[in-house]
Amino acid sequence: MQYIKFCLCQFFLFSALFVLNIRFDQYISRPFTRVDFIAICISVPVLIIIFIVISKLYRQFDAIRLRNKIFISIPVFILSVFFIGFLDSLL
Repeated sequence: MQYIKFCLCQFFLFSALFVLNIRFDQYISRPFTRVDFIAICISVPVLIIIFIVISKLYRQFDAIRLRNKIFISIPVFILSVFFIGFLDSLL
């Protein structure tokens, strides 16, 4: 059961990071303008909040070995890429 929870947490983490990257990537580019600065000011606090929540969630997964976490994270990462790519193609 703990492995399933870990998979779901990883999936939501990767999905949130991909969505954040996809949405703000179009606003942050050279030359840096006021719009780029505003996008950075919005995305940095969101990233900080995500990492604070993730660090609190990962405390319950100390029983899972690091090697197993890595082996679980690789297919979840690939699944998340396909899922977000599918959702992005629909929108």
